[in-house]
Amino acid sequence: MKRKKLLIAFSIIVLFNANSTAQNLNTQPVVKGDYKTLKLDLLSLMGLGTQKLHVSYETSVLKSSKGSLPTLNFNLNIPLSSSSQDLNIQYGAEIGAELRFYQVKRHQNIPIAEGLFGGIGIDGGFVKFDRYQTYYNSSIQAFKESDVIYNRVRTGIYFLVGGASKIGEKLYFESSIGIGWNNVNVKATNIESTDNFQLQQSDYNLLYLNFREGKGQRFYMPVNVSFGYNFGTR
Repeated sequence: MKRKKLLIAFSIIVLFNANSTAQNLNTQPVVKGDYKTLKLDLLSLMGLGTQKLHVSYETSVLKSSKGSLPTLNFNLNIPLSSSSQDLNIQYGAEIGAELRFYQVKRHQNIPIAEGLFGGIGIDGGFVKFDRYQTYYNSSIQAFKESDVIYNRVRTGIYFLVGGASKIGEKLYFESSIGIGWNNVNVKATNIESTDNFQLQQSDYNLLYLNFREGKGQRFYMPVNVSFGYNFGTR
């Protein structure tokens, strides 16, 4: 009986200390290393435009201020395929980084890496893809099909808004959407003779605007939906 009472008392002390530690984490300002969150994007399973594998790593690099918490989020995007039947992704990779600012969450006295955030990001990289295109000669009324291979080089800057939520002791869910401009150079590498033929098939969908042949500045909207695990102390 005595041993049972000691065990119960010990368990109560452990639970009390654990609860106190959790409460202290919610009342102490975030410091460097509290957040080291590795995240995996689910858009590759959802089929929105160009499907991709998106891996990101978010860390708190500075102590939080009274009104906001700055974090750095590093991104790696690997395009896998496209929901367009005429556009086939071969390979490629894009990298980038975001500076985020989390605001004070409701019922919290300090900002933490949860709730709403806004920020600015840069990204870019290289993608190789091909697409079937149809050409038409009106004088001889003939069609010609060609599988054209393209190289795409892109750099961009964007503003983003989003939200993050803690769904477990160390598990997080987040989503974000951005809007920005990028410099895109999409160039064919296997140009076949199309003299007197005019292009008949071209995808002008906004989702594929950055895969259209040509060079210039174009609008884009990065979208991410991720689950993550925090390896930090928070």
